[in-house]
Amino acid sequence: MVTIDLAETPVRRANEIIRECGREGEDVEVVNPDARHHIGVGLIHDITVRVRGSAGYFCAGLTDGPRFEVDNNVGWGLADNVYRGSVVVGGNAGAIAGVAIRGAEVVVRGNIGSRAGQVMKAGTLCCAGNANFMAGYMMYGGRIVILGDSGERVGEDMTGGEIYVGSRIVSLGSDAMLTDISSDETDSLREFLDRYEIRFKGRFQKIVNAGKKLRYGTTEQQVRSIPFFTFSGASDYWSAKVQEDVYVKSRIGRYRVRGYGGARALPHLADLAFRNDVRDAGAVADPVSLVHMHTLIGGKNGAKPLDLSMPLMIAPMSYGALSRSTKQAIGMASSLAGIAENTGEGGMSDAQRGAAKQLIFQCLGGRLGWNIHDMNRADGLEIYISQGAKPGFGGQLMAKKVTKELAAIRGIPAGIDLRSPSRHPDILGADDLVIKVEELREATGYRLPVSVKLGAGRIRDDIKIAVKDGFDFVELDGMQGSTGAAGAEVLEYVGIPTISAIIEAP
Repeated sequence: MVTIDLAETPVRRANEIIRECGREGEDVEVVNPDARHHIGVGLIHDITVRVRGSAGYFCAGLTDGPRFEVDNNVGWGLADNVYRGSVVVGGNAGAIAGVAIRGAEVVVRGNIGSRAGQVMKAGTLCCAGNANFMAGYMMYGGRIVILGDSGERVGEDMTGGEIYVGSRIVSLGSDAMLTDISSDETDSLREFLDRYEIRFKGRFQKIVNAGKKLRYGTTEQQVRSIPFFTFSGASDYWSAKVQEDVYVKSRIGRYRVRGYGGARALPHLADLAFRNDVRDAGAVADPVSLVHMHTLIGGKNGAKPLDLSMPLMIAPMSYGALSRSTKQAIGMASSLAGIAENTGEGGMSDAQRGAAKQLIFQCLGGRLGWNIHDMNRADGLEIYISQGAKPGFGGQLMAKKVTKELAAIRGIPAGIDLRSPSRHPDILGADDLVIKVEELREATGYRLPVSVKLGAGRIRDDIKIAVKDGFDFVELDGMQGSTGAAGAEVLEYVGIPTISAIIEAP
């Protein structure tokens, strides 16, 4: 066993040693952790890592296969996005323990903080003590076991999976309900507890999704030519378009969702004209030879930069919003043009990775398709904060688009109306964001540039925060960008045009 003393070794070097030990099959003991962040992130080998003390944020995050044992307490984001393996904590865990796990077993012998198991996809999260509010928030699958009190609004907006509570259920969340538990489930739970030597003699209560919000009750049908009706009287407001919107919304019970961009005429880069003295035009036989567009971007913090033939990249568009063949074709086009493609929020497909020579992998709040293996085969990483066409809103994908292949990539149930959250579970402000950026860098050995996508809003403040938090570059998204799903009013009247956003950027 290799011993690493964090009182003498920086975390960055410690994680490099842990990964080296993983490749050699040697177990690791970490002493004097002193609640440092990012211990063990990015490890993809089946070894044991023992942390002799307390760990900080994102302990064991973005791993696949290892076994972590933490003697005392951990900060929030424990076992972030872990695939296989196990994490056992001897004390308490902070908020969002087990966030987005995709198959791991996470055991906390004490209490857990709020929103434990948020957007988890598979695996087991077990709390031997009490949970705080909204355990299982927006979980897509897997199971949560809480031996103590559940906390308020347990199972809030869960899509799939099960939550088992061994003591008091304080209150149920939206679209969560109690149901019967089978003897086989009880036996499986007790076998799990016995394996981790957790004693429990009580009875379990089972919470599942009530199924009222998995699919919209009425789909939006293809509309006939407007107007639907004739309005009695002249009115500038009650136009044919407004009449259509009112009618359709009354039938489907929600705001209308559509793709593409805004329809209003807006200022555009193509509207710019430059005044110059043209009397010398034609003096140079080959003026194009004087234009040098080759661009390197993303290397300011030591990562390998993106190597672009011109200062241009393809905007993020997900597999789901676009078809598999379209994403593959866009990847091929980016390779031919010598520029970079972006996965968007839907995860990375093999076809897209094979087609694009340079590919940026995007991380959203729902962590759909997000995993360490695709991070390692990407050429850049991007944290999505918002989108110019629908700033401040989450995503939606209609059930007919959630195919088996897409569901497998994203780690969600097939055939549901997918809703992804509007914010990240572990980013509540600028201080959290810088810790998240460092986690991504630690997990990938500081090899990849990390960017941020910002929908144009409070531009000056947002750009300053992005620079302070150490991003390699910023993608500023104006309202003309397309989107797979947003309300028409949001598309047309909420965002800021790109050219106006650039003017406001410091």
